[in-house]
Amino acid sequence: MDTTLKYKAEALLGEPLLDEPVRPESWECCGSDCGEACIQTIYWADKAKYDVQRQKLKEAGWSDDAV
Repeated sequence: MDTTLKYKAEALLGEPLLDEPVRPESWECCGSDCGEACIQTIYWADKAKYDVQRQKLKEAGWSDDAV
């Protein structure tokens, strides 16, 4: 991404632009019901934050290709 676009997006959001989280592989989960420490739980929380941020940019007129 163009650094200038990134800075503009961050200024619009008022927060750092999040990188899209990488979905963990099934083998990475230990299956011990770790609660909030589970990598699957962490992934879905990060993904939700990422999706909200993307939606804000989209509502502000940014295309998915721009950021």
